[in-house]
Amino acid sequence: MARKPVSQATRRVFAATVESLRSLLPSDWRIEVARRAEDGGTVRVDSPGDVSDELGVIVRQDLTPREVVALPEPDEPVIIAAEWLSPRSRELLIDLGYGYVDLTGNVSVTMSRPGIVIRTDGAQRDPSPKPAPRLNIRGPRAWALLRTLAEVQPPYGVSDLARAVEGDPGYVSRLLGALTDELLISRVPRGPVEHVEWEATLRQIASSYSVIDDNDTTNWVASGGPEQFIEDLVSTKSRRWAVTGSFAASRLVSVAAPQIAVVYVNDPERIASLTRLRQVRNGGNVVLAQPYDQIVFERTWTRDDTVFVSVSQTAVDCLTGPGRMPAEGEALLEWMQAKAPRWQARSLTTIADRP
Repeated sequence: MARKPVSQATRRVFAATVESLRSLLPSDWRIEVARRAEDGGTVRVDSPGDVSDELGVIVRQDLTPREVVALPEPDEPVIIAAEWLSPRSRELLIDLGYGYVDLTGNVSVTMSRPGIVIRTDGAQRDPSPKPAPRLNIRGPRAWALLRTLAEVQPPYGVSDLARAVEGDPGYVSRLLGALTDELLISRVPRGPVEHVEWEATLRQIASSYSVIDDNDTTNWVASGGPEQFIEDLVSTKSRRWAVTGSFAASRLVSVAAPQIAVVYVNDPERIASLTRLRQVRNGGNVVLAQPYDQIVFERTWTRDDTVFVSVSQTAVDCLTGPGRMPAEGEALLEWMQAKAPRWQARSLTTIADRP
């Protein structure tokens, strides 16, 4: 029987994957095509010490999280190669034991003989999104719902969630369907949400959100420094503000001394006047942010009279912030893993235990 011809798209992705691996390995290593197949092929990796092994390459044009979990567990080194793989698909591939290479530069390859560990980051968003009937999991309404799912312990139904985020039940239902497809939540058909992958859900927010770009932010200088600004803010007795970013994370994890205060406020001009801030175009040591949604003022917590956003909002803001804030976000996620579910609310109508 004649072998089924290999598509040009598969050939192109396979060839680009081989070249990508070749460019990432030291110059005295060799990688050559050993065999070709309908869905990719096999490459042989040779080290300078004459240790070699083969690495399977399976090419997929598209790979959703649901398709990832349907893959069989590999019993030998295998990578998935694609034009682009979403963060959730990459996470699930690693859990199953696969490596991956996509053409935007997301790479994870591990071999024991010869010893190889390669990790690089590429595009976190699809550079060539294809028209699809699936709902976009991005934008203020989606972020508010995702944050609620992450920080409130299930179960809860569509109508409960719609009331909690002041949203349309139809939209909430469609978004829950999309999140089910992404394996971020588990629910019975038309039933309540029973389980939430809260860390993956927060990373889903971070893949399309930015604390600086998606809130209306202005930069200011506090002459006494950001710590003094926060003390001054507390003393004003103003309402409807909440500290996020490094100053919030530093109350829970230790990475480095915070240098910029990021605070959500509804009236930046009034707060600036009360605390004697001076506005600047760039830089400064204070960022005042008019929030993407009023949810930033929900499930806050207080310490030493200072109001902080929820732990999950802090994590997302740090992950998407400038400078060393992403490292603070990663450290906070580790803390959240160790402390869960203490920082989560037990229901949509309660607040979390104190962090």
